[in-house]
Amino acid sequence: MKGAVSLVTMCLVVAGCLPAEAERESLVTGPRILAVRSEPPESKPGASVAYEALVVTPDGDLQGTAVGWAFCAAPKPLTENGSVSTACLGDAVRPIVGASVTVTATTPTDTCSLFGPETPPGDFRPRDPDATGGFYQPIRVEATGQTAFVLGRITCNLPNPPLDVAVEFAERRAPNRNPTLVPLRAFVNGAPTSLDALPVGGDVRFEVGWSADDAEVYPAFDPKMQALVDQREALRVSWYATAGSFESDVAGRSSEDLATTVSNGWRTPDEASRVFLWVVLRDGRGGTDFARYTLDVKSPP
Repeated sequence: MKGAVSLVTMCLVVAGCLPAEAERESLVTGPRILAVRSEPPESKPGASVAYEALVVTPDGDLQGTAVGWAFCAAPKPLTENGSVSTACLGDAVRPIVGASVTVTATTPTDTCSLFGPETPPGDFRPRDPDATGGFYQPIRVEATGQTAFVLGRITCNLPNPPLDVAVEFAERRAPNRNPTLVPLRAFVNGAPTSLDALPVGGDVRFEVGWSADDAEVYPAFDPKMQALVDQREALRVSWYATAGSFESDVAGRSSEDLATTVSNGWRTPDEASRVFLWVVLRDGRGGTDFARYTLDVKSPP
């Protein structure tokens, strides 16, 4: 298995090699799997989910490329520090039928025992929930020599709650849903600017956003308090482009921040060129949306 291995949901490299002076994450200089969007972003065991991979190159999206999909079938042993078992890089997977950037698959019925709070088979222990109270099924995605893992949120029972808390949770819980990006806007010197007329060697400020209800409020079980507490999702935006340089690779809003937009500075290339830009929006529970844009950087007439 060749190429870099990454956990696209969390933007972390979990295996593979990087050069000593790695290029910035936001600069696309070769084939990349930038994100995977699932609909719905949270599923029960046995439920059907549609997946879409964002596979890109310096020449733009690869909509027609071959993509391999598989559910990881191996819990992570305590001796490993990564988010996904290294066995899932090999044969410890359940292949998903389909070879395009979009595929529909059924969430494994034993996912809550392999990756959730139920007792798993073998010498493994139940997984602990993340900070949002969630559990996740790893999914392996392979394309253009790259391998990535996306973590699909799964609906499992609470781990050992009091009976009244379990009843309240069942009444109040609602599956996560994907946030939705609003169209990108560009500004030069504070004035709105068309994406097909950006200045050579200039400073552009991009702005994207989402709706106010995309930062969902949800109940989470606090094991210390033995009670449900309301939490609010944080949202973050990852930026990618085939040229130029961003002020920041990632921008976001914390769960306490009610703002619904983020902005980022971008220094355009020094020569007239066409640049491809991708924006990936993620919420704190695995929901994802992404958009792609074509930018024309032009010399003054």
